[in-house]
Amino acid sequence: MKLLRRPLSLPLLSLAAALAAQIPAIAQTPRYPITVIPCPTVLPPNEIEGETITCGLFTVPENYAEPNGRQIELTYAVLHSRSLSPAPDPVMDLRGGPGGSTLESSALEVRTKIYEPLRQTRDIIVLDQRGTQFSNRLGCAPAVLAATKVLLDPNSPYAGTLDPLQAQMRARFPNASDDLITLYAAFDLCARILENHGNDLSHYNTPNSAQDVVNLTAALGYGPINLYGISYGTYLAQRIMANHPDRVRSVVLDSTVPLQANKYEAIVRDLEVSFLNLVEDCEADAACQAAYPNLAERTQALLNRLDAAPLPLTEPITPLGQTTPIERVTAAEFASLIELMNHHPGQIAPYLPLIVQELEQGITTTFAGVISGAILSTAANPPAFESSPEAYRLQARDFEAKAEDILRARATTAETSRPASRWVQQIQAIANTLPDSEGVLLLVNLLGVGYIETPRNRETLLAFVAEEFEGDTAATLTEAVNAMSDIEVRHVYDVVSALTDSFSGVDSGITTGMFRSVDCRELVPFSDPAQTQAHYEAMQIPQLGQGRLVAARQAYDLCSFWPVEPAPNREHAPVNSAIPTLVLQGRYDVQTNTEMGIGVMEGLHNGTFVEFSSTGHGAIVASQCAQDIGVAFVNDPNRTPDTSCTADLFPEFVLPPAR
Repeated sequence: MKLLRRPLSLPLLSLAAALAAQIPAIAQTPRYPITVIPCPTVLPPNEIEGETITCGLFTVPENYAEPNGRQIELTYAVLHSRSLSPAPDPVMDLRGGPGGSTLESSALEVRTKIYEPLRQTRDIIVLDQRGTQFSNRLGCAPAVLAATKVLLDPNSPYAGTLDPLQAQMRARFPNASDDLITLYAAFDLCARILENHGNDLSHYNTPNSAQDVVNLTAALGYGPINLYGISYGTYLAQRIMANHPDRVRSVVLDSTVPLQANKYEAIVRDLEVSFLNLVEDCEADAACQAAYPNLAERTQALLNRLDAAPLPLTEPITPLGQTTPIERVTAAEFASLIELMNHHPGQIAPYLPLIVQELEQGITTTFAGVISGAILSTAANPPAFESSPEAYRLQARDFEAKAEDILRARATTAETSRPASRWVQQIQAIANTLPDSEGVLLLVNLLGVGYIETPRNRETLLAFVAEEFEGDTAATLTEAVNAMSDIEVRHVYDVVSALTDSFSGVDSGITTGMFRSVDCRELVPFSDPAQTQAHYEAMQIPQLGQGRLVAARQAYDLCSFWPVEPAPNREHAPVNSAIPTLVLQGRYDVQTNTEMGIGVMEGLHNGTFVEFSSTGHGAIVASQCAQDIGVAFVNDPNRTPDTSCTADLFPEFVLPPAR
């Protein structure tokens, strides 16, 4: 654990607090309209719409420089405090990605759990940032699927588009594989469709999202707020700190991307930094150091050998989170184990030194057990005697889980019973009765409705029905559309978007058009491909950087044609702030490595840095210790937090069997 602090003098803090107390006039005069709506997703167990949680639409200009120009609707939710007299300053959750949704059902459920302690004293606000799932979504999956039909239609503006695009990409990237050429052409087509639908992709950026947050919280009646950013959310938080410091009471940066980061130069070292942190932890443990000396050098030698001669597995195994089995251990598969450690650090890290030693000896037993999850599930579920305290605790957890399942099922039923959901279900049911080719075409047309030129409104749904159906079926579907409220019509497109993700996987978890618009404007332009290559060549264990090197090259390629201009240089300057800020960093984070977390401290004059062993990306999600420190900090940002719980996170390394 490392702890750094640069305190702001108490007189200045008192002055800042006094000035902040005079801000409420901002909250009294909202400039942007808010409409309360039914929540667009399945609510978590124990949440009651309108009582414990309220959802709404927030309307803002797409381009703040043209306040009367194109308007877009953003969806938010307020998780109401459990307190009868909550603190006036809410916690504003800032999701990562960029392009991640906070309101998608699983993401919202995670937030209700991790913010429950903070919710005892204050409201929690979650917002789908502009361009994400429920806020003028910039999805590439619907756009590309919708193109399936129009590319074959000689009257379509996109007729024959894909072949010329592929030819253009082949000329631009002559050494790229056929698969990459197809991918690049699809992204180029996505950008064209999104733009032709009226979106100016250059306005889906961090400064505008920062303005959205400030305007939303003011319109909801709040004064200064507390920011809690995770991953890209930390980048957004820093922009709010820089552009709107008077609106911020405190900030938690969890798994940080500094504003000044040259992301795609540093990305190649993410896995190596994480693994070398683990090596340091082993060296700090006398038993581990004695059992596995010179671990970094031995790992490098091992991966060189695996490059030359991969080790066969006794039988094919399917790694956690994947669907394709592997039959041998390669250097790339070892690197994928480090990737997995990011999500299961406390379970995988203790085994890694033993895995290195066994693979040196040609033994794949522990590697196979860990990468498949077999060893982890056994370790996570220890046997319990029927009358032991542990048995009662397990039984109580089982009852709680079953109760949550019942509540979740009720919420799902409520969501799928909405008119919008029932209408989409009717069309799916019709498609299932048709011959395969006709049913697939109907579903493709449904998934693309409202993405090709036409607006996402009631008239577009009616036109879709008129084109696809006839007779009584058309009359029934038309009547249902006409009976819907405007909010339900809007929700049809939410339901269709979720279906599209399940069919294609392109936008699953991250809205691709939003991700590319931010990435290509603010992160890729400040990195140099030559420096990326130089950092890779300087690595101690280069096999741990090969996958990220490929990803960086693809990002450079994609951003060479994605239609946004690079951000001005001033946006790449470090944040310079005296706002109380807590920086949380997992030592085994392979998405925003520890060097990133330390780097953000450069401009924080009232910042505290806390590092967590046995923790990956998103410390608050995996670590109760991080949650406790975060709660204490938000409750009193001017007190140095107690970080003693971090000592308990040091991994208990698995030692070789006694001989």
